[in-house]
Formats: sequence, C-alpha cells, structure tokens
Amino acid sequence: MSPPRPTLLLSVDFEDWHQLIRRRVGASNWREPGPALARETEALLDLFERLDVRATFFVLGMAARAHPQLVKPIVDRGHEIGCHGDAHLPVHTQTPAEFTADLRAARATIEELTGKTPVGYRAPAFSITRAADWAYGVLAQEGFAYDSSQHDSPAIRDRTVPARRAPHRLETGLWEFPVAVWRVRSARIPVGGASYWQLLPTRVLLRGLRNAGSVAGLYLHPYELDPEPLRAMLPADATATQHAHAKLRETQRNGARRRAPGALEAIARRFDLIPYGEAHARLGDGA
Repeated sequence: MSPPRPTLLLSVDFEDWHQLIRRRVGASNWREPGPALARETEALLDLFERLDVRATFFVLGMAARAHPQLVKPIVDRGHEIGCHGDAHLPVHTQTPAEFTADLRAARATIEELTGKTPVGYRAPAFSITRAADWAYGVLAQEGFAYDSSQHDSPAIRDRTVPARRAPHRLETGLWEFPVAVWRVRSARIPVGGASYWQLLPTRVLLRGLRNAGSVAGLYLHPYELDPEPLRAMLPADATATQHAHAKLRETQRNGARRRAPGALEAIARRFDLIPYGEAHARLGDGA
C-alpha cells in the first residue's frame, strides 16, 4: 500500500482585480464592477472540478455586492465560503470599531447572497500585523472559528510570525492556519501563494511545499486563473501616471496568470487539497 499523500489547504481570495487596481492608482471608476471576474470565476470552478478538489473562497464584501450572481454558484458547486472583509482595507490601518464594522458588513452580504454564515477569515494582504494583534480578539468576539492571516513572507512588513507552521490555537481560542512557507536555514521562501509560483520551477515548488509543514495553506486570486490577458481599462480622465502604474501591475499579474493553472495541476497530482473548514472540522474531531 502506498503511503498517504500529504494534505494542503486550498483557498481563493475572491475579489475583483479591476476594482482594486483602479482604486490603487486613484482612477475615478474604481467602484464599477470589472469585466473579468465572471470569466475568472468560471475558469476557477471548472479547473477545480476537473481536478476534483474543493476550496475555501474568502469572499470580499464589496466584490460580492458588485457581482451578486457569482457567489451562490460557488456554494452550489461544493466550496466553502469564508470572509475576506468588506472594503479590502489593511487591518492595521483600522481601529477595532472600524474593523468590527467591516466584518459585519461583509458577513451580512455573504449571508444574504448564500444563506451561509462564514466561520473563517483572511485579512486583506495578510494585514493583521504585530501592531494589530488585537484583531484576533475581535474575530473571536464576532463568532469566527478560524483565521488564515499569518504569512511568514519577507514581503510583508511587521508580519505576525506563526508560533507554529502547523495549524494551532491562538490565545483567543481561534484556530490559526498559516500559509505555506519553506524555511531553508535562515531563509523564508513563500510557496503558498500563486503570485510566487511564477518565480519557482515546478520541481522546486513541490519540494518547498513538501517541507512547508503539516497542512499548510495555499491561496489564489481569481485573476491568476484568468484565461485572457488582464487590462486595467482605466477611464478617459486617467492621467499618464495612473496608466503607467496600472501597466506595471498588469505586467506583474499577467506573469502569475500564465503560470498558476499548470502549477496547481502539478500540486494536485501530489497532494490532497481540501478546504479550510474541512481541516477545522478534523481538528474538532481530535485529528
């Protein structure tokens, strides 16, 4: 009998790239729904079905309100719904009261569109920093059962370094599910996010995931599975500086878009991929 395959946790940060990139560059039309999320969602769901895997979709409230028709099909196809906040604002820039309001707004939208109450949370850009560790208490008070906001990536300033690589309970009672990071001597190599996969040969990525710890987390964004090239599509009043900034972001994201589907297929051949909620349920059973 062959040994059991290692398990990884699969997730999607469900957000509208067009809204976020337009807001980032200061475009006047950033609130408008982008044209790509529908095709990206279809590509995601079709790929997951072909690979026979289920994921946790950490849904952003403002993206769900802009694309209400896209959220229910995610649940209907067997995936878990988590919470990614409402306005995609860094947690460390908010007060506890503002953070609470952001959580409640997102949760209300998700419940209205899916009939499901999310029990898992991921902060935008992994922004529960050491200066904002009060956020775990707010999450527990608001009824969340687990979090996946700790990512020991050198790219994240003032990051909260997980106490353990494996899932573990925080002082608040929340379970924490860290994102996969490969520790090589004193180096930290992020291997859990699709934006990093374009930088690593597949064999190196797979080796890193095998050494990332027990039940480590993966995350993708819909734009990383986009079957078409990403274009910011700025409004007519956009400045040259805004266009230049958007072009840089397009180039970065299109690199990940070309690499992510094949990398995920290679991962799925060698690992069992499950939603975060399933892992949390197993922990509740003492596994």
